[in-house]
Amino acid sequence: MDIISQIDAIFRPRSIAVVGVSGKSNKLGNLLLLSFMDIGFEGKLYPVNSKEDAVMGLRCYPSIRDIDGPVDMVVVSVHPDQVDGIIDDCAAKGVKAAVIFSSGFREKGEQGIRKEIELVNRARAGGVRIIGPNCMGLYSPQSKISFFPGLPREQGTFAFLSQSGSLANMLGLFAGERGIRFSKMISVGNASDLGVNDFLEYLGSDNETKQIICYLEGIDDGRRFLELAREISKHKPILLWKVGETEGGGRAAGSHTGSLSGANEIWAAAARQAGLIKVENLVELMGFITAFQNPHLPAGNRVVIMSGPGGPAVSTADACERAGLRLAALTAGSEGRLAAFVPEFGGSTSNPVDLSLASSFDMTMYPKATEICGMDENVDMLVEYISVLRKDLVNGLIEVQKRVQKPIAVITSIEYAAVDSPLSSFFGSLSRGELKELLKKMYEAGISVHATEQEAAKALSALLAYRRYRDQA
Repeated sequence: MDIISQIDAIFRPRSIAVVGVSGKSNKLGNLLLLSFMDIGFEGKLYPVNSKEDAVMGLRCYPSIRDIDGPVDMVVVSVHPDQVDGIIDDCAAKGVKAAVIFSSGFREKGEQGIRKEIELVNRARAGGVRIIGPNCMGLYSPQSKISFFPGLPREQGTFAFLSQSGSLANMLGLFAGERGIRFSKMISVGNASDLGVNDFLEYLGSDNETKQIICYLEGIDDGRRFLELAREISKHKPILLWKVGETEGGGRAAGSHTGSLSGANEIWAAAARQAGLIKVENLVELMGFITAFQNPHLPAGNRVVIMSGPGGPAVSTADACERAGLRLAALTAGSEGRLAAFVPEFGGSTSNPVDLSLASSFDMTMYPKATEICGMDENVDMLVEYISVLRKDLVNGLIEVQKRVQKPIAVITSIEYAAVDSPLSSFFGSLSRGELKELLKKMYEAGISVHATEQEAAKALSALLAYRRYRDQA
């Protein structure tokens, strides 16, 4: 069985055993078991602990060998000295995959490296593939498997491949609150057996995944990674968050997962050649995710800036210019159509388009102006500064985007949109649930959301760079 078929089978288990559960509710094994229960795993769940009869309402088994049925996947959360024995049990039971949450291997130095090599050799001899150790494992809404309670049950199109388990948790929960959904999340940890390149190759062929994010602290076979990325980027964008590029960051990466880091300049150049889109931090990543769900790639770098308050338009123009975009020159026809409803006093129909304070009262102004500017032959993309998200305003933008079919980046405060404030009753605040659903609809339509003008400009510039890579690939 090839690696893609092996991993696909791992992502579709019919039965899962969790080793390391306890009658004490504060054990990490219980958290991992709860994750499968929370997302609604439909197969068999087998808690394993020789000292317990039942855990969390499920019958508990003394060992994997004692389970009265086949086991497809085992999740291991025990002391590292006990892991070898559990892998032997997996081999005897015919288990094909083990997710090893336990740490204390390569990241602990020479002794840990030897322990990890012995573990992998033992697993391979027994026909068991390992994810980890020192990892969270796998998340897939489609297969109803998870590594943390509270992750969304709805499926998206982005896959996240990470060497950090805590970051995978954080991104899943953080993104879920903003209406972003994932096809799969993979925490590889030390990647002792199945590694980054194996999973990247799989995601490149996965029909459920349309975009990929990689969080890397270091990688053993960088050449293979770049070869895979170069081919996959021709049909799926890959966002790369590469850390450990400074001296201090490199030391931190080594102590975290035992990874070898690389120089910033080398990775930056290699990323461009392979069509990778680099991001620098979690906030920037969130904005890029919303932008790259966009089904409409820009044809060029000409941008229209639109705002109600005039001040932010100036700083947005600076941000766009620094990101390699240039302000589009609207046609006389477009400016004339804008002049029909943009106030002469306090507004402007030239780019940047200033809709004035009137746009805070008239929810039709942004959608009308967006359609006019978006249909302009001189415009490739739009950046819109919207102080407060309103349901009728956003629904109007979504309908317009179906006709415009060009990237639209919205700058706004998501947190402000769904909390009570002195302006809530005036503008009509959204509940948290309404906000998530509204944001999800925006992303699917091709409207990205960003906290600052710098992030919006960088995301649009990245979309353009990816378009150019695909055109020449």
